[in-house]
Amino acid sequence: NKKRSRHNYNELTGVAIEEHLLKCVQSLVISINEAVKNNKIIKLTVFDDRSDKAALENINNILGKAKCGYEVIKTKNAGQGGSLYEHFSFSRDKNSLFYFCEDDYLHTPSAINEMISFYRDIYEEASTHLLIHPQEHELIYSQINYPSYILEGQNRRWRTISHSTHTFFTHSSIVDKYWRYFDNTKYVGNKEKRHLGSEKRTTDKLFNHIPGFSPIPAVAVHLQSKESLPPFFDWKKVWDSF
Repeated sequence: NKKRSRHNYNELTGVAIEEHLLKCVQSLVISINEAVKNNKIIKLTVFDDRSDKAALENINNILGKAKCGYEVIKTKNAGQGGSLYEHFSFSRDKNSLFYFCEDDYLHTPSAINEMISFYRDIYEEASTHLLIHPQEHELIYSQINYPSYILEGQNRRWRTISHSTHTFFTHSSIVDKYWRYFDNTKYVGNKEKRHLGSEKRTTDKLFNHIPGFSPIPAVAVHLQSKESLPPFFDWKKVWDSF
């Protein structure tokens, strides 16, 4: 057997990158369908960064199983930063809740429904928009320690946070109001300027204005590397269930 290249296979799941990402997309569609079943109104927009024909066919086959409307938009600029900038910009003039999600997050079936419900519960109680990151950030158990409030939700507890990746749930009005924190996401992946697009320099600044929460246990996990996983979560069980 040829030695597997770390660039062609994911180190966690051991499968080819395309299969890895397609399974994550499948988990998102399953979670969306569960939310639709619970009377949530959803539209799915996929920003595609120049996938080849075969990969795009596989993506569309999965999207075709969604119980909601969907569209695939080819990004104007190539690269991760271009995709991030474009999908954040896309939301600015929409009066709606948005879940901005990278393609390597594995979702539990209840993830989308629970994030929508929790968001609505907090908004109705406190009259404030918020940010939800679907898993606890790995840094809060290693490099960063700060006090947190723990809230009892309908199905799990939720922890107040001050750190997130660029995958999160919030309202479009927050993106528009604080666009100055989103503009530099275009530099993610840029070798010379990527530090300007880091979460610390961009969207983490939102926590100075709105509360943030992550669920305990997680409702989705970042299947990028061992370092990106939240603690105390059996992601393999979720992976094997699809």
